Amino acid sequence: MLWQSNLYAVPLLVGAALLIFFELVAWRRDSTLSVMLFFVYALFCAGLMIAYALELLSADLQVILFWKKIQHIFISTPVIWLLFIIVYMGQRDWLTPRRLMALFFVPVCQMIAAWTNEYHGLYWTSVGTQQAAGGLTVFQRTYGVLFYVGIGYLYFITALSILVMVWTLIRSRATYHDQIGLLLAGVSLPALSNIPTLMGLTHALHFDFTPLGFALACLPIGLNLYRQNMFDVVPSAYRQVIHSMSDAVIVLNVENTLIDANPAAEALLQKPSAQIIGQPARAVFAAAPEFLKRYEDATESLDEVVFGMGRLQRYFDMRISGLYNRGGKLTGRVVVLRDVTERKQAEETIRQAAHELEERNDELNAFSHTVAHDLRAPLGIMMGYVSVLQHEDGLSPAAHKYLGSMEKAALRMDNMITGLLLLSRVRNISEVVTAVDMTQAAQAALERFHKQVEERSIHVEITPDMPRALGHDVWIEEAFANLIGNAVKYIGRDNPAPCITVRGLRQGEWIRYEVEDNGLGISEDDQQKLFEMFARFHRDEATGAGLGLSILLRIITRLKGEVGVESVLGAGSTFWFTLPAAGHNHQNS
Repeated sequence: MLWQSNLYAVPLLVGAALLIFFELVAWRRDSTLSVMLFFVYALFCAGLMIAYALELLSADLQVILFWKKIQHIFISTPVIWLLFIIVYMGQRDWLTPRRLMALFFVPVCQMIAAWTNEYHGLYWTSVGTQQAAGGLTVFQRTYGVLFYVGIGYLYFITALSILVMVWTLIRSRATYHDQIGLLLAGVSLPALSNIPTLMGLTHALHFDFTPLGFALACLPIGLNLYRQNMFDVVPSAYRQVIHSMSDAVIVLNVENTLIDANPAAEALLQKPSAQIIGQPARAVFAAAPEFLKRYEDATESLDEVVFGMGRLQRYFDMRISGLYNRGGKLTGRVVVLRDVTERKQAEETIRQAAHELEERNDELNAFSHTVAHDLRAPLGIMMGYVSVLQHEDGLSPAAHKYLGSMEKAALRMDNMITGLLLLSRVRNISEVVTAVDMTQAAQAALERFHKQVEERSIHVEITPDMPRALGHDVWIEEAFANLIGNAVKYIGRDNPAPCITVRGLRQGEWIRYEVEDNGLGISEDDQQKLFEMFARFHRDEATGAGLGLSILLRIITRLKGEVGVESVLGAGSTFWFTLPAAGHNHQNS
């Protein structure tokens, strides 16, 4: 094997080394399809330059011819560049197996033709060497028809790559213009460098500038890697994000011509992008003249707009944002439309429900007043008869005692009716809240169960001077009555020493009131349903409607307190509720 010194090989080897360096950098950054294609492209370029450099360093025809054929292994470099551009620009779905086979068919045939040329002579009609100036041995050949077919195809692929990039450059945001421009320069250099060789302008130099063009392409590619972060943010990422958005995105230029639209915008306008891109806004939004009139010249806007009529009417939150170049000049506008129809329908449903609820509350208030009137009428008659009987002569002391108890009970019932009506009617709780004497309220509640307590010999202890709390006296008495009545009911028929204790415990700005009994207790499962309406347990021990504890919950909740229970089945229960301590402001609790 004969070797020779050739300075033309130096830039080729240096360029190949740079390309290998760049491809390693790209591979370390990411392993996406676009990076893998760039890696293969750079590898092919490096292989082409190394093979050509070894051709220049060879002085034997067979060795030169071998390296020339090796170069044809990398002849499909422009096709790989086109694939890289297609993926990089976000059109990966275009790459089907059938299309890939079609793209590589001609380069593969060209490679086979070069390797088998000695059998047909259709690629190079003649090959040989000659001595150039300085004693260099150079390769001489005459091109055949298959060479021109192959090189024509590769120029077509290169031109197609340039057209794709120019089309993307026109449609892309200004953010990517420098990035795409540098890639455009990179793909153009090898094609431009091959023209002098094809025209025979480099015969005197005995050098093919095409591989050197690939070396020079390293410069813009390197700038893209380090200055533009080529694989960090790419146009395909921008398009993928925009096209996957559920919001309609429409881009207009300064002439109000639509230049981009995502699938959501196509669905809104009921036209594919091919029919609306390049059309003036007046034509695209012809069905919405009011929209055009109001926003045709707006550069910034945030508003709610309506499209369609009747059942097809849709509501959108619209944002218009201006697009500006580096000099601050307006270059276009982005219109983003978010469909809020479901939200508007939900708001309307809530409004109608609120209106219906208000009407029902008014009906309930009217019903409550009617019931109160019907209850008070017989109550007033009973109180009248009690008053008449109290003035009768000859009544025994016991009779006067019973009549007094009846009068107290009737007055208490009248107060209860007034308080419960107030509970259903009041909107602002601060209107009725005062400091309540809790001991007195508990004792008044206990009076309702005087007969049951005596009959069952229940020991009831109410802690004197319990801390006062903020509430409404009638409601608080009702709350205590529900808890004491509940304790009396479920104290247990066979309880040898039934006991009920009522106490109040200060806890900072809150007071916790407890009604404790040593009765039947409640299981953990039943405790979860205890405060629900119509919830009843131990039905064999007592009767009732199961409303007492649900009323308690509502009263205490209205007073901004909490209720709870601590119980062990067979060992008694402690029901409690908390209220704000008198003297503290709990309006924001």
